[in-house]
Amino acid sequence: MRIFESIQDSAKSANVSEIELIVNNDLSLTDKLEKLRKSISTVKLAPNGENELINLLFSGLGGDVYFPRKGDNSERFDATITFPEYKVVTEIEIPSTEILDAPRNLLDDYAVVHCRKGEDVNKIVPLVVCWDLPNHRTDYWNVITDVYNILGIKIKTISILALALYYWTGTPLDLCSDDFFLNYDNSKMYSTEGILQKYNMSIEDFPGYFSPFK
Repeated sequence: MRIFESIQDSAKSANVSEIELIVNNDLSLTDKLEKLRKSISTVKLAPNGENELINLLFSGLGGDVYFPRKGDNSERFDATITFPEYKVVTEIEIPSTEILDAPRNLLDDYAVVHCRKGEDVNKIVPLVVCWDLPNHRTDYWNVITDVYNILGIKIKTISILALALYYWTGTPLDLCSDDFFLNYDNSKMYSTEGILQKYNMSIEDFPGYFSPFK
């Protein structure tokens, strides 16, 4: 006799995906963050799990998410998210092992969205969505800093846990602000620190997700 069902069986019986169970559940905020942090294998193995996770979180924060058709070379970005006042062009790095390529890819994405789609450059936000933040000693932060110093383009960075934190706490997300312009000199998401403190947590409780490892 079965006493309990696995998460997978529960999802099937309720016709709910594993990804939705990770995002929408009755756990405490701490347990939600812990569950998500440990779920990278589930996200990668679930059919279309990465896109489903991104869509759930951004849609819940008021964004209209668009994923390009596979094989369409005119749309090389991983996704765009349209908010009322601006459009985000996104590179998604889950896991974060190839994140060094993301800023360079975003410059191409930025140009495509502006030149081919006619979007106002002042309303385009290039964003790297990563599972966790790259180590502070990696070249990623140097590239982000150089892009800004040379081109004046602020490439934003947000981890999946930070994105979910905004979603779960109902905190408005403004990607136009400098809260997520993380670079070599400032690579901590101070805005998330304030949210966590309200729930008696600290960014040190989740090393590598709200500020990079040293």
